[in-house]
Amino acid sequence: MISIFTTLLETLAKIDVPPPRARRSDLFADVPVINQFGQKFSFKEDLIKGRAVIINTMFTICRGSCPGTSATLQRLRVPLSNVFGKRVTILSISIDPANDTPSALKDYADDYGASKFGGAAECDWHFLTSTPDHIETLRRSLGFYDLNAKVDADISRHAALLLFGNDNTDRWATSPSQIRDGLIWEPLRRILGTSTQERFGIRPA
Repeated sequence: MISIFTTLLETLAKIDVPPPRARRSDLFADVPVINQFGQKFSFKEDLIKGRAVIINTMFTICRGSCPGTSATLQRLRVPLSNVFGKRVTILSISIDPANDTPSALKDYADDYGASKFGGAAECDWHFLTSTPDHIETLRRSLGFYDLNAKVDADISRHAALLLFGNDNTDRWATSPSQIRDGLIWEPLRRILGTSTQERFGIRPA
């Protein structure tokens, strides 16, 4: 009996146990960032881990897609807050860190109602900056780059995209930001939500 048990243990010890499945957020750079209020964070540890988020890139003097994307997020913040409250956070990352100081970001945030954190049930909206090297590392880790190096070097041609996901469920998706709110809203709640009510608007019986 002991011999059989020993053989079983030896057999089990030889079985290769697969490593834990990588999470999408494992690829995100955990660089230091600072928001429009001067608050400092570690990007992945403080703002992503265990959270539901919507992420975009922007810069304050952009005359292209940024104002439209920020306006879209401003409008979506209302239904997001109604459904998710504080359990969803919007993260707008400046890709012009040389000019976008926290003060400049706060002035920009003022225009979109994000000059202060909302009430107890309103989702937070951080406008983030860091050093140029850290921003470069971060945007590439998030997938906000173009394979064409010439296009990628021109910040005025950055992609108008939203990356959104829930780190708890490891569901992530991207969407163009320049489409109607209704076309973005449904995918957002499917990915960010964890209950039938949150994901589909259906209350349990």
